[in-house]
Amino acid sequence: MPAKRVFLFLNFLLLTVCPEDAGSSGDLRGPAFTDIGQFNYAAFLMDEGRYNSAAREFSRLIEMFPSSTYKEKAQFMLAESYRGAGRYRKALENYRLFLANFKDSPFVPRAESLIKELGRLVGENGSGTGPVSVGPASTGGRPMRAVQISYMDLEDPGDLDREFSRLKKAGIDTVIFRVFHNRGDRFYRFFDPRKEAGVYFRTDRSPVVADILSPVVLLAHRNGLRLFAWMTTRYADYGLEDRPDLACKGFDPVRRVITRCRGLDIFNEEVVEHLEGLYTDLASYDIDGILFQDDLVLRQTEGFGPEADRAFRREAGSSLNPEDILLLQNDGSIAYTPDFYRWARWKNRRLLNVAARLKRAVRRVNPDVEFAINLMYESVTSPAHGLAWLSQDLEEAVKKGFDYYSIMAYHRQMADELEKGHEEIKDLIKRMVVDASAVVGDPSRVLIKVQTVDWKTGEHLSNGEVVELLREIGAVERVGLAVFPYRDDFPFYELGRSDLAFQGESKRNALY
Repeated sequence: MPAKRVFLFLNFLLLTVCPEDAGSSGDLRGPAFTDIGQFNYAAFLMDEGRYNSAAREFSRLIEMFPSSTYKEKAQFMLAESYRGAGRYRKALENYRLFLANFKDSPFVPRAESLIKELGRLVGENGSGTGPVSVGPASTGGRPMRAVQISYMDLEDPGDLDREFSRLKKAGIDTVIFRVFHNRGDRFYRFFDPRKEAGVYFRTDRSPVVADILSPVVLLAHRNGLRLFAWMTTRYADYGLEDRPDLACKGFDPVRRVITRCRGLDIFNEEVVEHLEGLYTDLASYDIDGILFQDDLVLRQTEGFGPEADRAFRREAGSSLNPEDILLLQNDGSIAYTPDFYRWARWKNRRLLNVAARLKRAVRRVNPDVEFAINLMYESVTSPAHGLAWLSQDLEEAVKKGFDYYSIMAYHRQMADELEKGHEEIKDLIKRMVVDASAVVGDPSRVLIKVQTVDWKTGEHLSNGEVVELLREIGAVERVGLAVFPYRDDFPFYELGRSDLAFQGESKRNALY
């Protein structure tokens, strides 16, 4: 029997701005969820019938908050979640653990009854012996070894040709190349820019900074490299900055008004058609793949306005009032009302549906293009945060069938935001690798991105620090690896050598 929905108010600090992949803006992560918030999210997943996800989140609560008053309920609901998922051996194990830990709980009679029932089931058919993943079974594909390029200090195409040759010899198989340009970004030096912002490919739907994609693709392929075009989505408002009707709409909880926020309104059909046209033009090039930039998100105060309200009324049967789901508290924090997660899930579906439309538009022109989607680290380490803050959900993304899931495991950024030490962050990233691989179902389709520059200071991280992390990731699982940003002094051959460290099952088990 599914658990009752338990919705409790959650308090978060208002989000501020910090650098992301390409000098765009994003969120500073606030304090971690409270035990109440974590329990609320796990119960929400169980109510939706997502039992495997609920089990993971109840387990996370027990681990993160060992002294919580919610631990008793979480332990019982963990067993209930496994039972709902049909993983009867795991359910039986956790009902017994619950009885051992909480002998005076009012849930004891039900646990004892279910232990007998599940004992008979397991004895008859042995059900529930293994984990259930969302993605397809592993294909044993070769993991990607990539470098993500936002800037190269090269003066002519000949230099680029030689650098691509060097990358290939070092074991790199894919370059992820920025094909958009925001104001303030550094220009590639091997061309003369014509615009301050726009894209690097032919199109009449956006200002064109320069048409450099053709020679870049040619040089990549000539050197045996695949080329993924790294392209923005919601922030691709180049040439549309003076169209307030197409701009993203957010809610200011202090002034209680709808405001303009950065980028395009993803609920506006004209916006989606504009993006489809832009991506269709990109597809005319001989690219091997596209990486969706990390602007394919909607933050906790974004996603309002008349277009969103009409869509929500049409799909949910009720109007969308931000004051009903975001409440400003006296201390300046925001409380999420019971309907908040339903709204966040709805936004996530919209973002993924738009991504699916862009994929279809591209493949009508170039059927062989592969797609990777950028995901913030919270989508793996804390799905509750990922959904609440960014409207991201790894499991839902997997159901949409991307070719690669690009996890931004930026260790210095994580250490700063989570206030953890270097060793703690390394362990957290290794667990991320295991968890993401389990959800995706094929580790070779997981792409773990590691930073080579300190975002705050702009200083190069020591090669030893980055290489150590790459090797430890490689010892856990055969996932794809990428470094960002490109640095000409980085020992790229280390990405290939990380395969030599793979220790498989024993290393994964040591993390749990």
